[in-house]
This record gives sequence, structure tokens and C-alpha cells, in this order.
Amino acid sequence: MIERIYIAAPYMPRESNLHDAARIAQRNVDRAIEAANCIHDKGHYAFVPHLTHYLHIHYSCSVDRGVWYYDYDNTFLDHWATSFLYLAPSYGADLELDRAKKLGLKIYYNLDEIQEV
Repeated sequence: MIERIYIAAPYMPRESNLHDAARIAQRNVDRAIEAANCIHDKGHYAFVPHLTHYLHIHYSCSVDRGVWYYDYDNTFLDHWATSFLYLAPSYGADLELDRAKKLGLKIYYNLDEIQEV
């Protein structure tokens, strides 16, 4: 059965200087994209909340949407996802994990648990 899997993992670094923060954020985005491609290769759909990174850094983004991004991601968690992949702890990923549990979603803790269809 094809699943719609929400990917939860760190985005922003907790403690780093401004110079390294952008690189770490990009590395975290890349890891989430890599996980999504693995999920797609297994025949499922993945939602990558980290992709809002590109909305945020785009030249046309003139305001800091802050919490809006989290609310935006939660609409996919609440109304789209049938499963949840928790790749690594972070403040946001931990909140999303709690929400996924309350929603009764199937929880995965690594990519190897996800079956091919």
C-alpha cells in the first residue's frame, strides 16, 4: 500500500555561528531530500517540510514568516500524511513526533523500516 510519509528532522542548527548556520541548514535540507528520494524510490510519497527553506531565502520573500512555516507544515501532517518518518531529534521534529502520535500515524524511525510497494 502506498503511504504518504511526512519527514521530520532538524532544520536549523541549535548552536553555531552565523557563518556555519547557513551551511548546516543546507546540509539538513539535503538530508531530508535524500530521505524523500529514498521514499519515492520505494514507491511512496514524501512531504519534505525542509523545502520551505527555499521559500524563505528566495529574493521575493520580504517578511519573516516565522511560525507560519510551522503551521504550514502541520497542515500536511494533519490532513495529508498517513505515516511519519522521524530521522533525528530537534525541537520541531520532537513536536511533530508528538503530533503524529496523537494523530495515530504509523511512525518510522529509519528508512530501512519502510517497505517497497
